[in-house]
Amino acid sequence: MKEKCTKYESLFTFRDEKELEEHIKTCPDCQAEQEKMDKVSSLLQEVKPYYIQKRRESFGRMKVACILGLGLFIGVLLGHFAQYVMPTTTYGTSSSDTTSSFNEYGMPVDSYGLITVN
Repeated sequence: MKEKCTKYESLFTFRDEKELEEHIKTCPDCQAEQEKMDKVSSLLQEVKPYYIQKRRESFGRMKVACILGLGLFIGVLLGHFAQYVMPTTTYGTSSSDTTSSFNEYGMPVDSYGLITVN
């Protein structure tokens, strides 16, 4: 009984292509192995466009998710720090207990809290 050739993997991995082709011409076991590899390679080539398309779609979704997440983060950040940038003021009320931010800075204001010009 003839033993199966085990050189295909080592020639495929460690040797150059010319040496592998020469061995395949003489060895029927390695020819069968090469045919299997060719079938797998053709299947991979057939599926490749679908894989690339799926990858592009998922990358596009990832970009949209990142942009939305960044927008939400910036919105929350600006909302949190808006109280320090723009102090709340009450304009248009005639009540004397409300304090205008202009009055706090020492500017002349009328009873409505607006700047008076003399």
